[in-house]
Amino acid sequence: MKTLRDNVSAILNSLANSIEENAIKIIDKGKIVAWGKLRRSIKTKVYKDDLSIDVFADGDIAPYAQYVHEGRKAGKMPPVSMIEEWARKKQLLSNSSSGIKLPVRLNSKTKLNSKQQLLAERYHSLAWAISMKMKKREIKPRRFLIEAITTSLKEYT
Repeated sequence: MKTLRDNVSAILNSLANSIEENAIKIIDKGKIVAWGKLRRSIKTKVYKDDLSIDVFADGDIAPYAQYVHEGRKAGKMPPVSMIEEWARKKQLLSNSSSGIKLPVRLNSKTKLNSKQQLLAERYHSLAWAISMKMKKREIKPRRFLIEAITTSLKEYT
């Protein structure tokens, strides 16, 4: 026979799943997606002992999740390398007519021809400029977790 604690725990598990699903929908709808790391970082954990739920973005998967959710004050420069990687992923500077392509992730062992090196330098300059702009300007919060929790709770009322 199920106890009251078991019933509440089952409801919390269902609510936790709903929160994860809603957070992913909000991320997709708000186009806060480059790699899908933020989507994969959304986690919930149900604690049966004290009948509570923990909702979080796993920092090991998406270390920038906190800044997306909470925003960021001006004054500190974000890492250029992550922005550079994002720009290459989105192919912001790649021109399909030129046929020059770069791997998304570059390292010191990557062999590049002269045109690729030039394109890589342009991506680095672009990322540096974006980082400098982010340093000077505040980034507004996009509270996708709070919105997902609120949406899920409304579904259960």
